[in-house]
Amino acid sequence: MAKSKAKAEPLQDREVITSELAAIVGRTPQWIRQLTRDGVLRQISRGKYKLGESVQAYCEHVSGGKEEDSKPRLIDYKTEHEKTKAERAALELEQLKGNLHAAADVELLLSDLILTTKSRLLAVPSRIATECENESAEFVESTVRREIETALATLARYTPDKIGGDLSHENSSD
Repeated sequence: MAKSKAKAEPLQDREVITSELAAIVGRTPQWIRQLTRDGVLRQISRGKYKLGESVQAYCEHVSGGKEEDSKPRLIDYKTEHEKTKAERAALELEQLKGNLHAAADVELLLSDLILTTKSRLLAVPSRIATECENESAEFVESTVRREIETALATLARYTPDKIGGDLSHENSSD
């Protein structure tokens, strides 16, 4: 006489109780009950869950929820947050290496350079007026050129290492 084999139930359709599901996902039964109250997990009867459906729902919950176009998932926010932190750390590293400077520091340094150069150039006429009185055009031209080149030499001595540090205002009578 042949034994009649009972048809094996697929694993995903197997019913498990709260404590078994908790052991499978590595959490406590209280956690499983909380997820049930929150609507993440669905019971098929009191304290019983369909194994496949429950594990899939738990995995979806852990990964941040369903992926919907209209609603960002928690994992998306976490990923964006981590990317932002990494970018910030990279910028801070570049700043520490001296390869990156704060915009305010650059603006202050450039403003200082422009104002110094402007004041030097505007001072040229009064400085050479008495020196060039009753002189030839060539002498006046060479004197003006020398003074302008002196004013521009200050601008040429600009060093980027001043950015972020103390900015010293050069004496305009150099």
